[in-house]
Amino acid sequence: MTPPDSGFHGGDSRRWRGGPRPGPRVPISVAPPPGPRVPVSVAPPPPGTPHPVRSEIRRQLRQVARLRAATFVLIIGAVVTAPVGFFVIRDAARDPIFAELDSWKVPSWATTSHQDAAYGSRWCVRECRFRERTWQSSRATDQTNKVYVAVLHAEGWTSWRVAGCPATGVEGVDTCWQRDEYVLDLWVRDAPCQVDPVRPTVAASPTPAPATSSPSVSTSAAGGVPTPGCGKSLATVKVFNRIAYQQGG
Repeated sequence: MTPPDSGFHGGDSRRWRGGPRPGPRVPISVAPPPGPRVPVSVAPPPPGTPHPVRSEIRRQLRQVARLRAATFVLIIGAVVTAPVGFFVIRDAARDPIFAELDSWKVPSWATTSHQDAAYGSRWCVRECRFRERTWQSSRATDQTNKVYVAVLHAEGWTSWRVAGCPATGVEGVDTCWQRDEYVLDLWVRDAPCQVDPVRPTVAASPTPAPATSSPSVSTSAAGGVPTPGCGKSLATVKVFNRIAYQQGG
């Protein structure tokens, strides 16, 4: 049996004898797996759906607007409440007794100046507070005492007498008063008269002037020593908590 002619001559397989020439090699393709194909590109969002980037920008803008509004409200509130807070803190820190003494309706001649002193705790922690104020009056002791006694009656203070108050053997007029939980000691006396010493002159006077004396100033005032009799007075108010005054006597 003769084998089929392959189209090549002899042993030379590169010489083509006849017949259809073989075509180029075709690569073997692998078929895709069964099932629906997944699209590579994402489908556009439906109409009316906001873009994610734009939505994020609008959200941030709304946060910034809210932050600005809150900052503006805080600034306005601070400006409005700052004066109120200042007065509230000042009133809370201020001693109520000294505030009442400031409100007394006393003639100007009876309060030419004053000096305050205080120590202790307002809430009686370990030691109750003691307050003291001394006014300088340009008039005599009797007139000054009448003015302050009238003010005490007008402010609701009543006369009070216990052992040691009013004090005995003191110069001037001493009276004691009470109201609520407080005790008040009013002491009015003559003010010391201070006369500055005479300064020496550069050239000695040929004829010294005769010394003149005032009936209201004693001879010890010529050396600058305080002496009474200048027609002025001092009024001192001492305020205690009643329980502290009873304990201290």
